Amino acid sequence: MKQRAFKTLEKRIKYRFKKTALLEAALTHPSFRYENGTVSEDNQRLEFLGDAVLGLLAADVLMQKNPQAAEGGLTKLKSAITSGSALAERARAIGLGEHLRLGKGEAASGGADRGSNLEDALESLLGAVWLDGGLKAARKFFENHIFQTAVNSEPVIDNPKGMLQEYAQKKGYAVPDYRILEASGPDHARRYCVEVTVSTYAFRGEGTSRREAERMAAEKAVNSMIPDAGRSPAA
Repeated sequence: MKQRAFKTLEKRIKYRFKKTALLEAALTHPSFRYENGTVSEDNQRLEFLGDAVLGLLAADVLMQKNPQAAEGGLTKLKSAITSGSALAERARAIGLGEHLRLGKGEAASGGADRGSNLEDALESLLGAVWLDGGLKAARKFFENHIFQTAVNSEPVIDNPKGMLQEYAQKKGYAVPDYRILEASGPDHARRYCVEVTVSTYAFRGEGTSRREAERMAAEKAVNSMIPDAGRSPAA
């Protein structure tokens, strides 16, 4: 069953692993390793590598495709491509969540579709492709499954909480109210879900800390309520 699932995912991403152990590790959430003593590795180390590879490839591809762009414009585009929400959406597009190995508690609480889990898994998968197939394979994976988010990604906001509060004040609304809906996971892998309420509207964000979750919620609110907030040029 495991090998069949691997083949399904490999077909979707158009890459076949020579070392399937790398793919298995990329799909293993820390909660699964925590609950299964025989599992020796999760995707945290691959995520660390994948994050670095992602930054390198994003900078390289953007430099080549935008030869006239200034540093500021490139930085905004890079942030849009590598943002957590963009990565989570690309992970959903390839059905990555259905292949994640999660602990029972994490799975029961909707971990297969949790944005932070999908973001981490996609970075881990990129790191695994880099180790298995090298630069050429990783670049192809990046261009096919990550870079395209630059065209349709939401604008990146430098200070979404501040912008949201300023907007609320201008509209005569009460100060945006943030509250934790859920704090789950073991100490080494905490996950927070926060909801921000602005007037009659509510938006949710997730993250590995309350601060990150609040920022994600505020960014969703800003992108939804303020037209063209922080809009950057297309890739």
